[in-house]
Amino acid sequence: MRTSYREASEPVPLSDIPEAWRTDHSPNGPFKQDGGVKQGYLFPVDDSFANRFIVWFGGRFPDAPVVLPAEANDSAIELLRRLLGQDIATLQGRHNRILDVQPPHVLVATERSPDGQQVPIADVQTALDALRTTGRVAIDPNTVGYRSSFIGAVLLTLPGVASLGGTPPVIAVRPLSASDTTTEYKETFTYEGDLSRPVTSEQRREQSALRRLLFGSAATAACALCGETYPVRFLVTAHIKMRSLCSDEERRDLAHVAMPACQFGCDVLYETGYIAVNQDGKIVATASETDGLLAGQLSRLAGRPCLSFTEDNRRYFEWHYAVKFRG
Repeated sequence: MRTSYREASEPVPLSDIPEAWRTDHSPNGPFKQDGGVKQGYLFPVDDSFANRFIVWFGGRFPDAPVVLPAEANDSAIELLRRLLGQDIATLQGRHNRILDVQPPHVLVATERSPDGQQVPIADVQTALDALRTTGRVAIDPNTVGYRSSFIGAVLLTLPGVASLGGTPPVIAVRPLSASDTTTEYKETFTYEGDLSRPVTSEQRREQSALRRLLFGSAATAACALCGETYPVRFLVTAHIKMRSLCSDEERRDLAHVAMPACQFGCDVLYETGYIAVNQDGKIVATASETDGLLAGQLSRLAGRPCLSFTEDNRRYFEWHYAVKFRG
């Protein structure tokens, strides 16, 4: 058996571990029925015990490596821009929605404040930095700022990040185990739960009208961003301004609110802010990518005229440039 061993910076006496945790543990674990400790090594511990132990004593293992999702390496601004227009749930089950990201603040709508209130982006960055450094962060106003519930909801959108409970609640990433650090004897992971679940979703009723307007009866059309011509089945009606943040009037502005974008990279690059259209109608690309295939693709698009840019839809492109573009 391969293991990963770390010494605690401060020992954890048996008396510090609540007796109920020890007596409620499954029989094959390290504890006797009376809560005492069995003699031996490498006893398995229950998930519930492990989670509570991490909440209470995780700070005593500061050098233990954690597996951070790639998204956690982005800045708070980039993370918040990815969540624009989405409903995200707090630990209490309340829904928040990001309406705008204009440093130094993010505008957040709640049930009580549907028009949004400003939250300092610096507070989100502080929590994100703590998660990167220690793999865990307590979600309370004294630690992450007065909008701690919203900040916790943002962190919970990261893959592999979950709430460990506690008071105040702690959000953490999965600790690195031996199976993560060796290529030998890799564990085979399976999922035992239901693979499907019922959901309720909204249908974009104007979608068919948009496709008729942009493509008509044509079999092929040009992508507004790369300029290449494709069969229309490989083109989407991409909203220039995020549909979820458009007003009802803007959503009904079918002649100007959308453009054709190909599914070979242009649609997702525009949607995620890697490219945008400037005030001259030219495509600009983020400077954050300097090598690799992505950098090459961005370089090929930069400077091209956007085929859908007009004075009538300029305001939608300006919104995207100001809010979504990574710069």
